[in-house]
Amino acid sequence: MSTRPKILLSAYACRPQGGSEPGAGWAWAKAAARDHDVWLLTRGKFAHEIAEELAVRPIPSLTVVPLELPKWLLKLRRRHADVYWYYPLWQRLAGRTAERLHAEHSFAVIHHLTFAVDWMPAGVVQLSTAKVIWGPVGGSTAVPLSMAHWLGSKGLLNELVRRGYTGLCRRLVGRKHALNADLVVAQNKDVAEHFGPHAREVVVQPNVAISRFATASGPREPYGAPGVRTALFVGRLIPWKGLLMAISALARPEAANWELRVIGDGPDWRRAERLAEQLGVRDRVEFVGQLPREEVLSSLLRADALLAPAMREAAGWAVAEALASGCPVVCLDRGGPSVIVGPEDGAVVAWQGDVVGELAKGLGSLKGRIDPVDRWAPDRLPDILSTWYSTARVAH
Repeated sequence: MSTRPKILLSAYACRPQGGSEPGAGWAWAKAAARDHDVWLLTRGKFAHEIAEELAVRPIPSLTVVPLELPKWLLKLRRRHADVYWYYPLWQRLAGRTAERLHAEHSFAVIHHLTFAVDWMPAGVVQLSTAKVIWGPVGGSTAVPLSMAHWLGSKGLLNELVRRGYTGLCRRLVGRKHALNADLVVAQNKDVAEHFGPHAREVVVQPNVAISRFATASGPREPYGAPGVRTALFVGRLIPWKGLLMAISALARPEAANWELRVIGDGPDWRRAERLAEQLGVRDRVEFVGQLPREEVLSSLLRADALLAPAMREAAGWAVAEALASGCPVVCLDRGGPSVIVGPEDGAVVAWQGDVVGELAKGLGSLKGRIDPVDRWAPDRLPDILSTWYSTARVAH
């Protein structure tokens, strides 16, 4: 019989080949299984993919517990909207399942991993005889009102509605989770500051898990002509991602020798094109639309920088991928990117004052590509989790 500590993980999104949230769920689950016997609660739809991965790379200490709601509920789901009703119902099921499994196995730790959202319910985060960990979670970062003009009227309305709705949910749900948890893991400093007064212990640790790319140190084929440098913008083209600020930075003298390659799709495309025309930089901005993840990673190997001026990014998967590829990053001192980007990795610029000018100066300050960063690789996680799991639970 194994004498290793028993851990229960809840990861609504968890895929061996997934990026962002699902990839994080799998990376953290694998890391936990190095030194512990792990039971993993996850969506039933991921079970087949996980089974295929385990058939090739077995993890004997990992037991997958697939959960899915009744089939008649699945038929009612609607694209993009199911997360607002299906996810809470799934979390309720996860909570009941966790109680049953804990009675059977007496877990040392119960840990909620994904979704990494601090205003949505986490069924396993409840008072327990096990140590309870909530996170990494994010969401507390908001667009500063001083930057609201970048959002446009519709974007500002959406941001105000989001602030009101998520703020209420954070007070009703997130605060309760922080009180119930023995440890709150925050994606960034904003989350840590928000829940600090309500939590027993808070640490900051992004959920990103990206290894340095093996091809990042090899020869590369730059995008631009000699003397022209290329920055990438990667993400959904929505107001708070800051595409208009990125385009405006190109019009500043410090970024005169830069062009911008925009990867992504969304409602801000036309607004961004109009701004590029008005500023006279349309010939230096290329909109390529949404690309497969493999092509995005290839683009990061060719680019001279990732320009990521998001105003409320919780973590920043693309930022970590850029660093792992040796591509420096210019971002705002807000949310997750400011935690991920170090002093030697690019430029983290102030969000107050002349933000556009600071972004342009950030691009102008870059000396070239950087050594690929492995600071956020998955192999950092087992030791982190062992530390969290081995410390005593806090008396409630």
